[in-house]
Amino acid sequence: MSEPIWSQCNYCKRNTKHNVLKKHSFESNPDEYHYENIHMMIQCLGCENIAFRKESHDYESHYQISHDEWEHDISIDIYPHFIEGHNKLNNIWTIPNIVKSVYDESILAIQEGAFTLAGLGLRATIEAICNEQNIIGKDLQKRINAMVREGLISKKDANRLHSIRFMGNDAAHEIKKAKKASVLIALKIVEHLITTVYILDKEVKSHLETTITSFDEMLDVIKENLNEFNDGDIVTFTKILGKDRRRIIENNQQLENEFKAYVYDNKLENVEIIEIPNDDGSTNQNYKISVPNEEPEIEVDLEF
Repeated sequence: MSEPIWSQCNYCKRNTKHNVLKKHSFESNPDEYHYENIHMMIQCLGCENIAFRKESHDYESHYQISHDEWEHDISIDIYPHFIEGHNKLNNIWTIPNIVKSVYDESILAIQEGAFTLAGLGLRATIEAICNEQNIIGKDLQKRINAMVREGLISKKDANRLHSIRFMGNDAAHEIKKAKKASVLIALKIVEHLITTVYILDKEVKSHLETTITSFDEMLDVIKENLNEFNDGDIVTFTKILGKDRRRIIENNQQLENEFKAYVYDNKLENVEIIEIPNDDGSTNQNYKISVPNEEPEIEVDLEF
């Protein structure tokens, strides 16, 4: 085996030492145009990832590097191609397929240097997110602004997304190829959007307390909290919520009214509303908790 060489690793995303597993060289006739193509199968000595490296040596093109030293042009390709310094999103499995497929194709276009297609793909990724989130509007401009109104993104995020919309429009209508630097920035913006809408939200809900904004979210909390009470306990709505009351920042009364209607419709079997009389003749509505008996019935055979 030949001596290790330094090469970019498409898994480590940096320059590392590689073993050369196989090597094949083709050199042209020096009497015509002198060049050499060297093909290598290489393995990273860090992550052990295997890749293909092609070196193209142009012996007819030289440049001076010191007073008496010259070097020839060398171009290097590593396959499969990769985006230097870029790592794909973590927890990609949390992204809906409609979004993931367009995102993956956009990454592939960037890796292959197809920046016109990449501009279209990144714009299409925004469209896919709007479709999946049921954001309506007659064009992407209005749909991006609608995401701000829906609270999915900030105004600053929207301004960045409009930049990608411009890039995609130029690619589609003027067949204008975007610069590599522009595409890489656009990729960061789209990945930030995906992280905000899908990945980060799931991670936060898994590990942190979040605000309760819908009845369904509140009901899940109440069902869990009911396990803390004893059979026959009479409690207020605030008592049922307990510490989770702080998570309801808006529409407190509306959510409580929805819960009352839910209990009145007998949709929560172990909770009933009872009237507690006050000294002044008025009444308060409280909730009586009934805890099901989970102990199995034991049948005794008395026949001998």
